[in-house]
Amino acid sequence: MTESHKLQPALLRRLNALAQFGELALKSPSLDEILQQACGLVRDALNTDFAKIMMLCDDGRSLQVRAGVGWQSHVVGQLKVPSDPGLSEGYAFHSKNPVISADVSLEKRFRYAPFLLEHGVQALANVPILVVDGKSPFGIFEVASKTPRAFPPRDVYFLRTYANFIAGAVERFRALDEIKASELALRSSEEHFRVAVELNPQIIWTADAKGGVTSFDQRWLQLTGLTRDQALESGWLQVCHRDYKQQMADAWAHSVQTKAPYDVSAPLRKNGDEYGWFRIRAFPQLDGQGECLQWYGTIEDIEERVRLESALRDWNETLEERVVERTLALVKEQGEREATEEKLRQSQKMEAVGQLTGGLAHDFNNMLAGTLGSLELMQLRLSQGKVDKLPSYIDLAKSTVQRAAALTHRLLAFSRQQTLEPKVIHPNKLVAGLEDLLRRTVGPGIELETLLSANGSILCDPNQLENAILNLAINARDAMPNGGSLSIKTSHAKVERPLPRGQDLPDGDYISITVTDSGTGMTREVMERAFDPFFTTKQSGEGTGLGLSMIYGFVQQSGGHTQISSQMGSGTSIVLNFPMHRIAADDISFQSRTSKPLPRATGETVLLVDDELVVRQVMIELLTDLGYTVPEAIDGRSALSRAEKLEHIDLLVTDIGLPGGLDGQQLAALLRVRHPQLKVLFITGFAKNLQLNENAKPATHVLAKPFSINDFSERIRAILGAD
Repeated sequence: MTESHKLQPALLRRLNALAQFGELALKSPSLDEILQQACGLVRDALNTDFAKIMMLCDDGRSLQVRAGVGWQSHVVGQLKVPSDPGLSEGYAFHSKNPVISADVSLEKRFRYAPFLLEHGVQALANVPILVVDGKSPFGIFEVASKTPRAFPPRDVYFLRTYANFIAGAVERFRALDEIKASELALRSSEEHFRVAVELNPQIIWTADAKGGVTSFDQRWLQLTGLTRDQALESGWLQVCHRDYKQQMADAWAHSVQTKAPYDVSAPLRKNGDEYGWFRIRAFPQLDGQGECLQWYGTIEDIEERVRLESALRDWNETLEERVVERTLALVKEQGEREATEEKLRQSQKMEAVGQLTGGLAHDFNNMLAGTLGSLELMQLRLSQGKVDKLPSYIDLAKSTVQRAAALTHRLLAFSRQQTLEPKVIHPNKLVAGLEDLLRRTVGPGIELETLLSANGSILCDPNQLENAILNLAINARDAMPNGGSLSIKTSHAKVERPLPRGQDLPDGDYISITVTDSGTGMTREVMERAFDPFFTTKQSGEGTGLGLSMIYGFVQQSGGHTQISSQMGSGTSIVLNFPMHRIAADDISFQSRTSKPLPRATGETVLLVDDELVVRQVMIELLTDLGYTVPEAIDGRSALSRAEKLEHIDLLVTDIGLPGGLDGQQLAALLRVRHPQLKVLFITGFAKNLQLNENAKPATHVLAKPFSINDFSERIRAILGAD
């Protein structure tokens, strides 16, 4: 038999295998079935013991047996080998070329997977299954034999052709998978779009490039009751309110012509013939040349927004009026609250003043007796011609007058009504100046002791501090009905972290004023509420319950803190802590001056106005002796008359409280109309730090009565000598 005759059956088997595989690859719905059948057809066509298809795994590092024939059951679908180029399968895969091993026992180029040796493989042929676009091969197609065998070129060509058919089948299924995935994604996208459209409160519509409506959301038909043909005929213009129809049509025509976005709001008729407010918008879709392809639009229900905007406009129209009304009400409430607080504060002061009245009357009578006695003795000695002892009587009278003046100033400053005025003061001097007043307040049955060891100044309202100390002394006196001891101590304190519970003070140096009594003390419950407004343990009518709360608030406003400690039967101690101030303190005590030559005039004119004859006569005599020209008047009206006759006035000296309806401040204001640079010195029997009205100028000064002739003359000289 010739060689051609020998090849004829083999060639027919191969062609038959290719034909069968081609039909199978086109018809079968399963890639696994196609691959499995391919292995069987090739094994039969080449008369080998084994055939298998290995594909690259997802990890990109190993090859798995996807299909095969002749192998044990644990191989197909399970066995994996590394895609290592050192193995025969890995070498064929990475080189993308066929690998033929005619006799495994003689092969030195690469290793063989253990499962091949277990199956007794002696010869094999591997060809890669290539795919398009230069991707990594799908895998390899392998046939193997249990006996050594040479695979001639015709066998290799057949295997490569078969591998290409397999690659085509794989690509077909890959394409089908991609199509299915795309169809699934498209269906999902369409479903999402449908849900989004249904959930979107805006109703979607479209129009062609000329403005003709081409589609409406189904919800628009349900809302208006129109059919689709009716809706497409003239769009939303068909249900527009007649008052807005022309405006909407003109705006739409303008947008279609200019390709500008369309945005209008108008009432549209809904199903049931009622109207609601809607916002109609549209934007053009333009091509690369800027020509309009179509319009995309929305219709939005804005009924609630329009209602709220209308309500807001109505509310804004009345807002200003209501703001004015509320502001006036708040101002009134604030004024009433401030007036009430001031009345309560004044009530506390006057309550304390009432406690002092008896003792003050006694002391003033003693001082007046001493002054009157000294004057009568001077009169007696003058009549006798004995003038050698007159200086001692004069000093005695001056001493009692100074004591009375100091006490008067304390009382007036304590009881007056005025805005709080913080000052830098020395607490030692303030407590020392109050000592006489406190002794009269607590009475002889209580021993008063002052321990003043603090050196330094604090910033607070001195009158409020006096009020606080006096109130604490009165409370202590009431807590010691059978007598006892009361101490007032000043000391230094340094605040450092951590602080005791309940304290919140900045770090730094403080001055403490401690008022301690040996009275009945307080229970814990009373001590915890002691600073509460209107809380009192006194009987009805004996106290307001505001004293300690006002002290607490005053100390806090001064940057300090208040502490209280008490024990039943052992007394009470209250500490007022004030931050130490570095500026020198004001001297608030009354001081007499040593006699020295009085400063004389340099030709100035001083207009003197006072309704008290004796005071006026003394000042006129003094000023005249010093060289001043001193026209006088007893009230504001007569002072104005005198001023009209004077060419100039260098200084106005006037009492503030004048009779006749024109007080000293009003008089000064009227005179300054004619004499703008007029200097003014107010003399008054009220508190030293009297608050002047808003018309007061820098050239205005105050001197409190009674004053010495030294103070009076020096003050006048200083005022006139100032620039």
